[in-house]
Amino acid sequence: MKIWKKFVLFTIAIIAIVLSCSRYYIVKNNFLHSIENVGLQNESKHILEKYTLENNIVKTIQDGEEVTKAKIEEYIKNLYTYMESDLESIVVYDEEYEQIYSNIGKIESLDVKEILNQDTGNYVIKEINNRNYMLFCSYWNVDNNAIYIVNMYDITEIYEERDRQISETLISDIVILTISAVTIFIFSIYLTKPISKLNKASKKIAEGNFKERVSIKSKDEIGELAKSFNTMADEVESKIYELKKQVKQKNDFITGFSHELKTPMTAIMGYSDMLRLKKCDEDVTRKALNYIYSETKRLSNLSHKLMILMSLTDEKIELKAIEIDRFIKKVSEKEEMSQNIKIEVKAEKAKVSGDVDLLECVLKNLIENARKAEPKDNKVMIIGENLENEKYRISVIDKGKGIPKEHIDRVTEEFYMIDKSRSRNSGGSGIGLALSQKILALHGSNVNIESKVDIGTNVYFELNRKQSSKK
Repeated sequence: MKIWKKFVLFTIAIIAIVLSCSRYYIVKNNFLHSIENVGLQNESKHILEKYTLENNIVKTIQDGEEVTKAKIEEYIKNLYTYMESDLESIVVYDEEYEQIYSNIGKIESLDVKEILNQDTGNYVIKEINNRNYMLFCSYWNVDNNAIYIVNMYDITEIYEERDRQISETLISDIVILTISAVTIFIFSIYLTKPISKLNKASKKIAEGNFKERVSIKSKDEIGELAKSFNTMADEVESKIYELKKQVKQKNDFITGFSHELKTPMTAIMGYSDMLRLKKCDEDVTRKALNYIYSETKRLSNLSHKLMILMSLTDEKIELKAIEIDRFIKKVSEKEEMSQNIKIEVKAEKAKVSGDVDLLECVLKNLIENARKAEPKDNKVMIIGENLENEKYRISVIDKGKGIPKEHIDRVTEEFYMIDKSRSRNSGGSGIGLALSQKILALHGSNVNIESKVDIGTNVYFELNRKQSSKK
């Protein structure tokens, strides 16, 4: 069952219960109050009639007449026959509870003892001949003869009024409940409409439409829920985008890695098979052996970098103090010889926190990338400078071909190469910057690239200084 239906049924049930209880209480109190008022009035009438009868009988005794049971019965009949037009319903009984007089006929169901023995009041209410009566009973002795007088007052109108109130209350309650049901129905639909929107949006997101959002402008809890939902949807979309990006990078990694292994392995197998199957002249043999050697060395370097890349984790590495200016000069001198390129160093003195071996790998990769960019002056510049925020920046600058703007964000992905043919010809594998990025992440830093096509590239990163140093 939908929530709006539950809301409507629950609210109507509460209203019905409250109305019923309140109406019942009001009608019951009105009825009891009316009975009480009529009871007081009828009690006064009963007492008056009792004393009227008693005084007349006493007067007879005082006149010296003989009082017998037959005389009393005869007198009562004559008295009430004379007063009949002014009397309410009345029944008179003798001491044996035999009916002496009645102005409403013979009553078989009336029990005088029951009326006399009432503990909770001085009257009883009975239904006689489909009418409701309030009965009062009194008795007195006349020369040892007991006389019982029962006054019956018709209170049917009070019961009819009660029934009328119940009937009108029932009709009014039905009208109230109907109006309430319609009002609550409309209100519940309005109230749950935003929830329906959230439900539909969540289903669409579950189906893969991660751009789905809800537009709810209310400032209540539902509005806050909508904002939280949209924030959650943004996070989900972002995470899905990241996952898709990671999957693409993984596929690119596998494709690139497979190609990087396949190309040199094919060349090695081809040249080795040629040398194995036929005798070649000295120049061809030397060329084949040089190619096998260079491709084998390339595979060795590739495997070494991949092992480093795969072994790096988010676990903390042990950072030690490094005299960074000496470190830069030492690495530059080694790379200047191996890379066959001029390296110009301008490094300010400082001590930084880092891992020597890992940072050397980073600097080598950046110098190698700068050389592959084919700088016009065949020179790479390395600048080390102290920054005001207790950081030390190392920049590797070349005046080479540069990197197109659309490729800058992706060059740190594994095996991503802008010009694959040129990269392979120059011995590139496409994992140098990816490896550098992971190493620097462990140092709380990252690779930053500024580049313009045919003008040059500046790749820099920042390390935490151990202590302030003077230039």
